[in-house]
Amino acid sequence: MIGFTLAILACFLLGDLVRRFGAPAEVSRKSVHVSSCLVIAAFPLFGIGYRELFWIAAGSFAAIALLRGTVLLRSIMGVERQSYGDLLLPLSLMVATSLDLSYPAFVAAYLVLGISDALAGVIGETYGRRRYTLFGHAKSYAGSAAFFLSGLAILVPAALWMGLPPAAALPVAMALGAALTLIEAFSHKGTDNLFLPLIAAISLQSLLSVQLQEAAVRTST
Repeated sequence: MIGFTLAILACFLLGDLVRRFGAPAEVSRKSVHVSSCLVIAAFPLFGIGYRELFWIAAGSFAAIALLRGTVLLRSIMGVERQSYGDLLLPLSLMVATSLDLSYPAFVAAYLVLGISDALAGVIGETYGRRRYTLFGHAKSYAGSAAFFLSGLAILVPAALWMGLPPAAALPVAMALGAALTLIEAFSHKGTDNLFLPLIAAISLQSLLSVQLQEAAVRTST
């Protein structure tokens, strides 16, 4: 538990160092976001379970709420746009660890949040010349495409890991990837930090339950 907590603190330190070396606030925020999600996805390596992860997330939520706006969190709070993603990420983790999720569903959800969401932002800012608007906020086609394709690269192996046959894994991943891409496009002010991992994990878990029920039916017959 101590090792995991130190790893999360190191993610914040990384963001702060990136900011101190002159990187834009958005870059330092993304460095914290990506590294934190990778550490979260790898939580079993630290010898902890969902219960310990819940309490760490609850402590993180309380600490961020208290320190929000202080210089201690300038690495993630210095962005020009208003965002609640710093609070919603630990909140999503508190909800996710309260559910009976399989590890493949959990890890895929937080890899999509960490990797696909960050790639969407980077690709969108770099190559996103053609844009569309949702609720007054501009999104790029390039960024959404990057989110979908990277999400697909995560969801297909996760679906196979959970026991879906190859013929079903790809269409299932494509459908879920498209849904998550829409959710990311509609989400603003950091709300994707809450909705993306929970919807991804619950959807994958539901698919696993269906597979287990079908396998039980085939076995009984």
